Amino acid sequence: MEKNYPPQAPGFQAPPSYDNTSQAYGQMNQPQAVIMQAPPNVLGGVPSMATCPSCGVRRQTKVEFEPSTKTHLLALLICMLGGICCCCIPYCTDSCQSAKHTCSSCGAYVGTYKN
Repeated sequence: MEKNYPPQAPGFQAPPSYDNTSQAYGQMNQPQAVIMQAPPNVLGGVPSMATCPSCGVRRQTKVEFEPSTKTHLLALLICMLGGICCCCIPYCTDSCQSAKHTCSSCGAYVGTYKN
Protein backbone atom coordinates (compact mmCIF):
# COMPACT_ATOMS: atom_id res chain seq x y z
CA MET A 1 0.00 0.00 0.00
CA GLU A 2 1.44 3.36 -1.04
CA LYS A 3 1.50 6.27 1.43
CA ASN A 4 0.04 9.56 0.29
CA TYR A 5 1.80 12.57 1.77
CA PRO A 6 0.43 16.13 1.59
CA PRO A 7 1.91 18.29 -1.18
CA GLN A 8 5.18 20.06 -0.28
CA ALA A 9 6.24 23.64 -0.95
CA PRO A 10 8.31 24.27 -4.09
CA GLY A 11 12.03 23.73 -3.49
CA PHE A 12 11.45 21.31 -0.58
CA GLN A 13 13.81 18.38 -0.49
CA ALA A 14 13.03 15.37 1.70
CA PRO A 15 15.80 14.12 3.98
CA PRO A 16 17.59 10.96 2.82
CA SER A 17 16.20 7.69 4.14
CA TYR A 18 18.36 4.90 5.51
CA ASP A 19 17.60 1.36 4.46
CA ASN A 20 20.21 -0.17 6.71
CA THR A 21 19.74 1.13 10.28
CA SER A 22 22.76 -0.77 11.60
CA GLN A 23 25.03 1.11 9.16
CA ALA A 24 23.64 4.48 10.28
CA TYR A 25 23.97 3.45 13.93
CA GLY A 26 27.60 2.45 13.42
CA GLN A 27 28.43 5.82 11.87
CA MET A 28 26.91 7.72 14.78
CA ASN A 29 28.92 5.91 17.45
CA GLN A 30 32.42 6.66 16.14
CA PRO A 31 34.82 7.73 18.95
CA GLN A 32 35.45 11.46 19.01
CA ALA A 33 38.98 12.85 19.32
CA VAL A 34 39.57 15.03 22.40
CA ILE A 35 42.03 17.85 21.90
CA MET A 36 43.61 19.31 25.03
CA GLN A 37 45.17 22.74 24.75
CA ALA A 38 47.81 24.12 27.09
CA PRO A 39 46.96 27.36 28.85
CA PRO A 40 48.27 30.45 27.06
CA ASN A 41 51.64 31.90 28.01
CA VAL A 42 51.04 34.94 30.21
CA LEU A 43 54.33 36.77 30.52
CA GLY A 44 55.13 39.61 32.87
CA GLY A 45 58.09 41.30 34.49
CA VAL A 46 58.82 38.26 36.67
CA PRO A 47 59.57 34.60 35.81
CA SER A 48 56.32 32.81 34.94
CA MET A 49 55.03 29.40 33.87
CA ALA A 50 55.09 29.03 30.08
CA THR A 51 55.18 26.32 27.44
CA CYS A 52 58.36 26.41 25.37
CA PRO A 53 57.67 26.60 21.62
CA SER A 54 60.89 24.68 20.92
CA CYS A 55 60.95 21.73 23.34
CA GLY A 56 57.28 21.78 24.47
CA VAL A 57 58.12 21.64 28.20
CA ARG A 58 55.99 23.73 30.58
CA ARG A 59 58.36 25.29 33.11
CA GLN A 60 59.18 28.56 34.76
CA THR A 61 61.02 30.94 32.42
CA LYS A 62 64.30 32.78 32.96
CA VAL A 63 64.05 36.57 32.65
CA GLU A 64 66.70 38.95 31.36
CA PHE A 65 66.08 42.69 31.24
CA GLU A 66 67.12 44.63 28.15
CA PRO A 67 66.93 48.37 27.45
CA SER A 68 64.15 49.36 25.07
CA THR A 69 63.23 52.48 23.14
CA LYS A 70 61.30 53.63 26.21
CA THR A 71 64.48 53.32 28.30
CA HIS A 72 66.52 55.44 25.88
CA LEU A 73 63.82 58.11 25.57
CA LEU A 74 63.44 58.36 29.34
CA ALA A 75 67.22 58.77 29.77
CA LEU A 76 67.24 61.47 27.06
CA LEU A 77 64.37 63.30 28.77
CA ILE A 78 66.23 63.27 32.10
CA CYS A 79 69.34 64.69 30.38
CA MET A 80 67.32 67.45 28.69
CA LEU A 81 65.76 68.46 32.02
CA GLY A 82 69.24 68.99 33.51
CA GLY A 83 69.70 65.74 35.39
CA ILE A 84 72.80 64.60 33.51
CA CYS A 85 74.09 62.70 36.53
CA CYS A 86 70.73 60.85 36.89
CA CYS A 87 70.34 59.74 33.25
CA CYS A 88 71.59 56.21 34.07
CA ILE A 89 68.64 55.49 36.39
CA PRO A 90 66.37 54.04 33.63
CA TYR A 91 69.16 51.58 32.71
CA CYS A 92 69.39 50.36 36.34
CA THR A 93 65.63 50.02 36.92
CA ASP A 94 63.93 46.84 35.69
CA SER A 95 60.55 48.55 35.34
CA CYS A 96 61.96 50.79 32.57
CA GLN A 97 63.29 47.87 30.53
CA SER A 98 61.78 44.99 28.53
CA ALA A 99 61.72 41.53 30.12
CA LYS A 100 62.98 38.85 27.73
CA HIS A 101 61.71 35.36 28.69
CA THR A 102 63.70 32.25 27.74
CA CYS A 103 63.11 28.55 28.42
CA SER A 104 64.92 27.36 31.53
CA SER A 105 65.56 23.89 30.07
CA CYS A 106 66.68 24.53 26.46
CA GLY A 107 67.29 28.31 26.43
CA ALA A 108 64.90 29.03 23.52
CA TYR A 109 63.19 32.41 23.23
CA VAL A 110 59.64 32.33 24.66
CA GLY A 111 58.55 35.97 24.49
CA THR A 112 59.11 39.56 25.59
CA TYR A 113 57.12 41.63 28.05
CA LYS A 114 57.31 45.34 27.31
CA ASN A 115 56.47 47.69 30.17
